[in-house]
Amino acid sequence: MSAYEITIQNPLELATGQIRDLCRDGEPLPASLDHGSVGRMLVHIDNINRSAIASTRDHVNAAKRLNDFALIFSRLAGKVGPPNGALAMRMNSVADSLRAASAELAGADAIPKWRAFEVTN
Repeated sequence: MSAYEITIQNPLELATGQIRDLCRDGEPLPASLDHGSVGRMLVHIDNINRSAIASTRDHVNAAKRLNDFALIFSRLAGKVGPPNGALAMRMNSVADSLRAASAELAGADAIPKWRAFEVTN
């Protein structure tokens, strides 16, 4: 990468941060979004990120998987209900970040110009 090449915000880094914040904030999450499921999803997103910035070989599969995760968050946001509209908005924001990454991978045959991110526990 040249010194003049621009890196953009990594939408997967944004999504993982949003997901971790949801889990840390102590709001009651839908039962189907347990810590084990979230942990596995975060591992998949990290693996997709590593693969996407290393090669274009799996972009179609990665885009599909990210879109699947976005759909999960959108559906769960729809089930949260009116008394907890802020949680639904945050879950929809996660879905939007995942869709943005999916669209970028699906629409390009190049390695994205995302900066790599560090995995934090």
